[in-house]
Amino acid sequence: MMEAEKQVVMASSSSLRKRKRRRMRRIIRRRRRRNEKRVKAPSSLPNDVVEEIFLRFPVKALIRLKSLSKHWRSTIESRSFEERHLKLAKQACTDHPKVMVITEEDPIREIGYRLFTDIGFRTICLESASLLSFTRLNFPQGFFHWIKISESCDGLFCIHSPKSHSVYVVNPATRWLRLLPPAGFQILIHKFNPTEREWNIEMKSIFHLAFVKATDYKLVWLYNCDKYIADASSPNVGVTKCEVFDFRANAWRYLACTPSHRIFYDQKPASANGSVYWFTEPYNERIEVVAFDIYTETFRLLSKINPAIAGSDPHHIDMCTLDNSLCMSKRENVTMIQDIWRLKPSEDTWEKIFTIDLLSCSSSRVEIHDYFNWRQKDLVEPSTPVAVCKNKKILLSHCYSRGLVKYDSLTKSLDFFFLHPWSKRKVTYFQSLITHI
Repeated sequence: MMEAEKQVVMASSSSLRKRKRRRMRRIIRRRRRRNEKRVKAPSSLPNDVVEEIFLRFPVKALIRLKSLSKHWRSTIESRSFEERHLKLAKQACTDHPKVMVITEEDPIREIGYRLFTDIGFRTICLESASLLSFTRLNFPQGFFHWIKISESCDGLFCIHSPKSHSVYVVNPATRWLRLLPPAGFQILIHKFNPTEREWNIEMKSIFHLAFVKATDYKLVWLYNCDKYIADASSPNVGVTKCEVFDFRANAWRYLACTPSHRIFYDQKPASANGSVYWFTEPYNERIEVVAFDIYTETFRLLSKINPAIAGSDPHHIDMCTLDNSLCMSKRENVTMIQDIWRLKPSEDTWEKIFTIDLLSCSSSRVEIHDYFNWRQKDLVEPSTPVAVCKNKKILLSHCYSRGLVKYDSLTKSLDFFFLHPWSKRKVTYFQSLITHI
């Protein structure tokens, strides 16, 4: 009995000591708080000061800040803040250029078609080739191995599949995506159910669209007419058709007037100077360039074309955008030297800006990494310029390569830059908050 009473006394004494220690800790914490200097919370700063600070933050940091304050969330999600942040991001891109590599993330091929849904977005520093960020997004509708990707427009991409009804606009920085309704020709084609040969040979002109911004954002899809795309509701009955997507109306519409030249099926459109450009198929042994004014929505033929381009086999030439300028290049059959010309904004003068001589390069290290011979003599398709580095080296891609290389025209050297076995598009890029489209 005495032993039990002793245990009770010890337990109560222990409980009393614990209560005293907790009380002392609370007293110490209160004293510390009284002695600390009060610091102004960020929300007590003037709103314009807070906004100016936030404008300098990267997108990932801004997304985190939105969860800390309703007022901050309202500020960051406002259209005016998005536009101001976009303007600063464009300016910063000049000093710190980046490249986006977009890849399939689960490309195991099986019998038949597989509905791929995961796409990876890798942001890479142009100067150091270091990986800055990676985002993997799931697209519920899938693409059936026919993934086509537009150039970046204010940090946004259009990812689509001509073989299905999949058309998405995505911002990889914010992980936002929007599923769009299918274009008119997508609905028509699936009624006919073309064969694999017809997809690969007769219908390649529908593979590429342009993503641009005039007053509002637009998707422009110019393609050649064929037996599968006979739409009675289309106002045009010529050799080409053009559909434009209106984001506000959430609908595609046909344009009444389209070019009377068939476009070359294997060339991605390039946008610069407020226009979108396409190569035409050769006519009378001459290639033309179709230009689409994104403000007036009218087509024209480019008045002045470099003679070396106009008289070429379309497989030997290429078109792209470098530093917001339209550029064209040609690879010679015998010497395999590729020249690149830039069109001035006035569209009246072409100037040569690069000469690429890959045959003179030592590229064994590149070939080991890339499993692709950049110097092979029977390669008629030119390399595609992606970006120009500060040291005047040029970043190159190729339709048969999954990698990127840097070419130095002064030393005629080729350096490995980046490789992913299932890359689909490599373009210059900067992050933005734009989602309200």
